Amino acid sequence: MLWLFALVVVAFGATGFLAVRLGQAQQRLAILEADVTRLGRALEIEDREFESLMAEIGGSRIVIELTEPMALARERSRWAGVLTGVAPRLIRRRVYDEAAAQVKQILNERAVAAEVNVFHPSGS
Repeated sequence: MLWLFALVVVAFGATGFLAVRLGQAQQRLAILEADVTRLGRALEIEDREFESLMAEIGGSRIVIELTEPMALARERSRWAGVLTGVAPRLIRRRVYDEAAAQVKQILNERAVAAEVNVFHPSGS
């Protein structure tokens, strides 16, 4: 009979623990959903800023977007793999700056008159 009582106490304890963990998970999910919403709004603002900038510039342009800058950074530098978790914006900026420098160098070697600029959206 004592073992049955102990089993019930353990079951209630486990249920209480799981209820607390579920509550914590739900709070974290709510925070993450709010973050996703905020980031979605920020992305829309940055898209509008970029479109506005491109409209101001006028004329034809070539836009290069690196689809996986972090993977490129990890391939090029062993330190980038460590820093991607700590300073992803810095790494992303550095990758884009380096890519722009390489494109500019190649165009100069081929005597192509061009201006190469990097657009870093606000906050990155």
